[in-house]
Amino acid sequence: MEEESRKRKERLAKMRQSRDIGDTVEAAVSGVVEETVAKHQREAEQQQEIDIEAIAPKRADWDLKRDLQKRLDALQPQNEAAIRELI
Repeated sequence: MEEESRKRKERLAKMRQSRDIGDTVEAAVSGVVEETVAKHQREAEQQQEIDIEAIAPKRADWDLKRDLQKRLDALQPQNEAAIRELI
């Protein structure tokens, strides 16, 4: 049992000595931060390039027509009655 323990300690010591700094997690993800920052900067530039007219409504008075449509619908029967009376 002591011999197995000694062998295990030797193996662990060899592993510690042979372990390269490049194998650490920090080294594996070193470029991720720069990559992410560059990606977000590109996306921000693309969002700034969006044309304002592309997101603006085609007709500037669409909301006014929407609000007035209810009132016009209520007046339609009266309008038709007045036209019939004139004819």
